[in-house]
Amino acid sequence: MRHTYLGASLALCSVIAVAGTTSPALALDKVRIGWCTSVITHGVAPIAVATKLGWFKQQDIEVELVNFPGSSDCVRNVATGEVLAAVATPEPVAILQQTGVKTQVFYTAYRRNIFGVAVPMDSPIKKYADLKDKKIGVTSMASAGVVLARSAATDAGLDADRDIRIVVSGQPAQSVVLLQRKEIDAVSQWDTQYTLMGLAGVPMRMLKDPLIDSFPANSLVASADSVKNKRDLLVRLARAYTLGVAYTLKNTRQAAAIFQEVYPQVVPTGLTPDAALDRTTTLLKTVSEKWTLDKPGEQWGESDLKIYQSYVDWLVRAKILKQPMDAKEIATNDLVGDINRNLDIKSAEQASAR
Repeated sequence: MRHTYLGASLALCSVIAVAGTTSPALALDKVRIGWCTSVITHGVAPIAVATKLGWFKQQDIEVELVNFPGSSDCVRNVATGEVLAAVATPEPVAILQQTGVKTQVFYTAYRRNIFGVAVPMDSPIKKYADLKDKKIGVTSMASAGVVLARSAATDAGLDADRDIRIVVSGQPAQSVVLLQRKEIDAVSQWDTQYTLMGLAGVPMRMLKDPLIDSFPANSLVASADSVKNKRDLLVRLARAYTLGVAYTLKNTRQAAAIFQEVYPQVVPTGLTPDAALDRTTTLLKTVSEKWTLDKPGEQWGESDLKIYQSYVDWLVRAKILKQPMDAKEIATNDLVGDINRNLDIKSAEQASAR
C-alpha cells in the first residue's frame, strides 16, 4: 500500500510508550516501542539499526521493544493513554475515531501495502470472488488481515459474514501445515509471512487488486492530543526511525546483521551463520521495498491524503466503517516538515556499524 503492509506492516504493527524520564544528568526520554504482532518481525530492523548506531540516543531517547497481538491492540493502548504512539495499520484509527477516540497517523512508514490475501501457487483461487465458501487464516483476530479479508470479500460481492470463514492459523510454520492439510484455503497476512511460507515449502501467490495495492499500511500513530502537546518527542522519535530506514535501504545485508545482533531471537535456527544471515537479508529486502519514497520531492513520513481517503471510502463500502469520514481526521502531515528538516540521509546511508 501506499501507506501500509502497515505497517507490519501490515501487517508493518508497533507501540511507543513513554515509560518515564531519566535524571536530568542523562536527559534521555525512556520510551517503549511495541510491535503489533506477537513476535518480532523484520520491520523492526530500522529500530534495531537506530539503536545500534546511536540515533535514538542522539535524539535523547532510550527505547525498549514491546509486542502486542495486532494493530487494534496497539491503537487501543494509544487511545487509553497507556502508550504514547504506535506503528499500526490505519483501519483501527478510523474505526475508533467514529467512537469518539481521537488518534492520528503522523508518519506513514510503509509507502505501499504489505497486506493481502494469498493462496498456494497451484491453488485454483484466482480472484477475491473465488473465496466464496473458503477458510482464510490470519495470525490473530486482532490482525489487520481480518479487516482486509472482510473488506476485500465485500468489495468482490461476497457476504463477509456468510460467504467466507476467517480462522486463526498462527505464524507461517503453523499456517503452512494447515494449508498442506487443506484445513484452510488461503491466508490474509503480509508479504514477509508469505516469503517465509515459501521457504517452508509452500510457495504463495497474492491475489491481485490494484486498489488494495495502493492503500497505506503500518504507520506511526499517536493521540491527537499527543500530536499537539508532545510534538517534540514524536518528531525526535520519527527522525531516528527515518535514519534507520535510510541505512537499511542502502545497506540491507549490514542492517540484517545488526537486526540479528540486537534481537538474537530472530536468528533462523538450524542454519549456518552465513545461511541464517542470507535468509534474514532476503526477508528484509521483501519488507523494505515498501519503505522507499515514490516520487521526487516526497518527504519521509508524508501521508498522501488522497490515498487515505480512497482507503477510508473502501472501508465504508465494506461496512467496516459505519459512516463516511474525511481522511484528515485520521492522518496529518503537520509533523513531517520538522521530521525532515536538516535530516542528513546521506550520512546515515554511509554510517559504519563498527
